[in-house]
Amino acid sequence: MKKQLFTKFLFGLMAIAVLSCVEDDDFNLIDVGIGQDPIVNGRLTSISAVQELFVADQVTTIEDDIAIEGYVISSDEAGNFFEELFIQSSADGNDESNRGIRVSVNVRSLFGQFEVGRKVFVELEGLAIGEDGGVLTIGKPDGNEVGQIEESEINSRIKRSTEVATITPKEVTLSQLTDQDLYTLITLPSVQFTESEIALTYAGEETDEFDGERTLESCSMDGGSIKLFTSTFADFKSLDLPDASGSITAVYSKDFFGEENILTIRSTEDLDFSGERCEPSLLNPNIEATTTFDAIRDAFINSGGDEYVEFSPDASELIIEGYVISSDEKGNLFEEIYVQNTPGTQDLGANDPRLGFRISVNARDTYQTYEVGRKVYIRLNGLAVGRDGGVVTIGYPNVSEVQEIPESLMTEFVVPGEEIATLEPLIGTTVDFDEDDLGTLVQLENTQFLLEELGLTFSGEATDEFDGERTLESCGDDGGSIQLFTSTFADFSLLTLPESSGTITALYTRNFNNSQSILVINDPDTDISFAGERCDPPILDCGVAAGEGANTLFSEDWESFGSGDVSGNGWTNYAQAGSQLWENYSSGGTNASLGVSARVGSFRSGDESTIVWLISPAVDYNAQDGEVLTFQTSNSFADGSELEVLFSNDWDGTTAGITNATWSLLSQAGVVSDDQFFGDWVTSGNVDLSCAEGTGYVAFKYTGSGNEDFDGTYELDEINITAN
Repeated sequence: MKKQLFTKFLFGLMAIAVLSCVEDDDFNLIDVGIGQDPIVNGRLTSISAVQELFVADQVTTIEDDIAIEGYVISSDEAGNFFEELFIQSSADGNDESNRGIRVSVNVRSLFGQFEVGRKVFVELEGLAIGEDGGVLTIGKPDGNEVGQIEESEINSRIKRSTEVATITPKEVTLSQLTDQDLYTLITLPSVQFTESEIALTYAGEETDEFDGERTLESCSMDGGSIKLFTSTFADFKSLDLPDASGSITAVYSKDFFGEENILTIRSTEDLDFSGERCEPSLLNPNIEATTTFDAIRDAFINSGGDEYVEFSPDASELIIEGYVISSDEKGNLFEEIYVQNTPGTQDLGANDPRLGFRISVNARDTYQTYEVGRKVYIRLNGLAVGRDGGVVTIGYPNVSEVQEIPESLMTEFVVPGEEIATLEPLIGTTVDFDEDDLGTLVQLENTQFLLEELGLTFSGEATDEFDGERTLESCGDDGGSIQLFTSTFADFSLLTLPESSGTITALYTRNFNNSQSILVINDPDTDISFAGERCDPPILDCGVAAGEGANTLFSEDWESFGSGDVSGNGWTNYAQAGSQLWENYSSGGTNASLGVSARVGSFRSGDESTIVWLISPAVDYNAQDGEVLTFQTSNSFADGSELEVLFSNDWDGTTAGITNATWSLLSQAGVVSDDQFFGDWVTSGNVDLSCAEGTGYVAFKYTGSGNEDFDGTYELDEINITAN
């Protein structure tokens, strides 16, 4: 009935328009199919040419007197589109030059005047192009945003042709979609809603705030999945999803943040789901590996380890097979896929150890085709292996370096197989992992984020330019630590770090400048399980010291020591792990101690783990009041190693008793940080020990990062304990 009433109303408007028309330009603007095409001001250009005017993160005002023509492919009749028109340049979606774009208007019920298939002309001079809600849009310039074309301007900006064409959508599978198809009408011939969602409505659930997001998975051999977005204002929002498979015709677009490609239908008539549900899987590509990961790595290492090795297209066929261990679904990985040669933890043989590679690709949302656990075959002929951003990478050859494999060639070089395996990460500590483990999936147990980093987000701080760098420390006896890198573009960048301890599963890889091994996670929901109690040492914080006392209880400037390891004068020098000890050091220059200090480091020590204690002589803290500790530190590229200042009043004085004693962290003690200038000496400040009791000891504990090639050095000097 509603549609019939609207039709009668529209017919009345048509009659009024015909009876009251005059010989001016406005006649063309309300034409309903009778007469000639409207007069269009400006030179006609293509939608693709207008798209080229777009500059990322900018709104560009169009100064030229130009116009575009296209065919309406959206409809707001069912309420799933709102104050917007999507138009594409050709009625035939299979036209290779076909491109689409969105036009933002402050008008509702557009379907009566701009029905699907209606050819329109849009005069662009004075309008703007930019992203609005993640979508490439034409509208009115509004500061740094693309605003809406007002209703009073719509007829002078968007002119209707007399032509109403039948739109033929482009029929493609998910893997065949490209960015050129964005904002056009496409048909997926064989898809279904995921089994976990078929009991849901389109957008009628309590959790659907603005849109219902439902996943369509491909039944085609190349697989993949994509989200269908449905407005909570759509007439059909409360209808159940079809429990079948079939075809869907939809506008191919972007989500509100521009992060994910999605589909939007005009009504449920765009679905034809009448087939049986499928078991989404890929067919066996009938490819077999002809070489191993180890052989490819050896080719790279034998070239010098930093050179570029290209695999000739004309050489014998080189194919490796492996399993995808990364996912870009949450935005923490970008245009890259990590693959390891086994889903498990065991070596494949004496000459085929467990190894991983990074694949550089010019594609996003790769998780839809190359999901975690998917077996893939990598055709190496025509590709190259080199180092890219610190990581050994397979990619497309470019003179002397690897670049991204073009998206159009991805399935030619990286062929998905039918198997999806359950991955088993290698469980260990930071000191257990080595070069063979780079590019593979590992798991740390009994670990936590540093106490001083609690309250931070993964990568949402003002100082996080490209990645958030957060430190994980072991709660075990090894005392190792490693940094977790999170992209500032990750969906979870603003999530707060978990405060407890537990297990983390991650990619073991290298940072951009190849200075340290790091971890990268796919998704904190699946990769981080922190539910245990923290293992922080107790903290001794007596408050704020009034200043150094007049009486010196203990002082050390190292001037009386000879060369070699620190020994004597009441000091205890103990290596809990590794071979390094604190040593006497003379820089030969002038610094806080005229060139003499104590130092420690594990650089090129050959040790997998380094933990070294330097413990002061005993002081009776009951004999006086107002004790204060001061000292100075310097470093040489600490690179993930750590220096802690601790206090104990129950240590028995033996090296065997060090790890059994209670050591409290002196949280007020300032220690030089790795980002401070090389060689600068930093004072600790006045560390208040007035609340300490009994006979106590101050310890300086050095813990290496587990990477002996990069562990730097700390220097210690001018240690004083005073009292009132």
